[in-house]
Amino acid sequence: MFRRANRTRLDRILAAVEIPAIGLWLGALCGFAFIFAPAAFRLVPDVTQFASLTAANLRVLGQVGAVCGIVAIVAALVRSFDAADRTIDIIRAGLILVALLLVAYETFAIVPAVTAITDVHSPEFAELHARSTQVYGGVVVLALAALILAAVRTDA
Repeated sequence: MFRRANRTRLDRILAAVEIPAIGLWLGALCGFAFIFAPAAFRLVPDVTQFASLTAANLRVLGQVGAVCGIVAIVAALVRSFDAADRTIDIIRAGLILVALLLVAYETFAIVPAVTAITDVHSPEFAELHARSTQVYGGVVVLALAALILAAVRTDA
């Protein structure tokens, strides 16, 4: 499809788009999980405000993830058109797609249920928080795996 000389240049451009897109999303995920959420839980005394603040941040994080994820998927698939390691490119796109599906599940199923709970010490909150943590952790692992695969990809 592409001449080899042009493909190498195109591949480098796409890598320069894909890797930062995944890295930005992964950084935002980690920033929320390790910095924002623990600080908000300690500093915001009102449960309703805490739930609203967290839900708003997760919505924005979902939007950032959607944009970064779609950019990364498109870049990975375009990189796969003339690649010797097409399988790795498709696997990367698949990892990001699964991560985006998990984000959608988090956004549309878990977050509304968590924000409806008024007692953060209730068993319902603990169960939903545990499920949210598992889903969110899955997204982080999938994004990290995609980032590693993108970074170690060869030009050949």
